[in-house]
Amino acid sequence: MTNKAYIVANEQQEREVLEKLEEKGALWINGKNATDFIPFRKFPYVIYCNGDKYISWDKLGDLDVNKIIVFDGRKEEKMSEKYVVTQEFMNTLNLWREKLPSFSMSKKFVGPTAIQELDDDIDDWWNNIDLSDEDNNNRLIAIIRWVNGEDVFEVEKPKKWVVRSKEPQGSVDGEPLYIWFVDELTLETETEATMPPYIRRFNTKEEAQSWANSHQEVIEVEI
Repeated sequence: MTNKAYIVANEQQEREVLEKLEEKGALWINGKNATDFIPFRKFPYVIYCNGDKYISWDKLGDLDVNKIIVFDGRKEEKMSEKYVVTQEFMNTLNLWREKLPSFSMSKKFVGPTAIQELDDDIDDWWNNIDLSDEDNNNRLIAIIRWVNGEDVFEVEKPKKWVVRSKEPQGSVDGEPLYIWFVDELTLETETEATMPPYIRRFNTKEEAQSWANSHQEVIEVEI
């Protein structure tokens, strides 16, 4: 089995790598799904995946030379430095900015009182106990840069969850063929590229998992 290494230089790259690993069914060594756990890390760092099954991580300075580097984010010509957030996050942040003059000196001054008035969810985002002090400082700076008019946030694309077979059931033109869940009595056999719109799309991962059996997996898809 191939032991792979992914060097990620920012949160966007980290998210993309973990999403790809989750699609393959890989788990962190602590048993959590790929996107359900973020290590206490400092960018850039290394994500390892052994045989597409188990995920671990380490500091870049301790890179295991026996692993095959399949992605090195430091070499990307256009590394995204934007924070990927939900539309709800941006809506809340916009409401806070509209009220900024009521607890600040002006429309663009972010003082201590303004920071205290941030919604709990946004406060938890920049003051995250699972992140380093440097990462938290950078997130608070990003909010201030956004107030100043800089484009620092990217709204994630809407996604839903679907249920499909863990293993391909053959292939079509080189593309793996899967069995997809439609409803209690119906399954559909298609490739991921030709997955029809009537495949059941769940709003949450937990809801989709409630319909999956031991031979099926839950994956995230864009809508």
